[in-house]
Amino acid sequence: MKKFISGTALFSIVLWVVSAGVGFVGAQSKAQPDTRAASGEVLTDETLMQNLTNMGFEPKKLSKGFLIAIKQDTWTLNMQLVISANTEKIGLNANLGKVQDPASISAPTWYELLVSNGDIDPSAFYFDKDQKKLYLHRTFDNRGVTPAILRREIEAFGGAIRKTENLWKFTK
Repeated sequence: MKKFISGTALFSIVLWVVSAGVGFVGAQSKAQPDTRAASGEVLTDETLMQNLTNMGFEPKKLSKGFLIAIKQDTWTLNMQLVISANTEKIGLNANLGKVQDPASISAPTWYELLVSNGDIDPSAFYFDKDQKKLYLHRTFDNRGVTPAILRREIEAFGGAIRKTENLWKFTK
């Protein structure tokens, strides 16, 4: 005699199998987390300096962070690399020059700087009114930073400096 499984029973079995499978797949994805985020390893001043040196730069110690100079074509890009006080971020800064009389710079010029922030994100322009200096700044997470990641961030930052040259050429 053939036995038939009712539609409800069959549906319950399928639902149970799918639920168990989803739990298994979810458990597997949690078992293999992003090693950068999970490692929790952060660069210190010492390891940042060692990484920069191993990458062929000649970092100069500053009161905060390090200064590196990168020669590309006719350019010399000077960048400060600094680890935040809470060690969660690494910042890159470039002093683009002094603006002796900020009020004399036209509104459309300042506007173009602000608009370009969207094109160079996560880098961004900022102006220090006390020092009267224009800077370009970039931050990234200080977790699991490999030399390849550090080089990629430095190169992207250098690219943003060069790409925006016409926007900040009014600085001295």
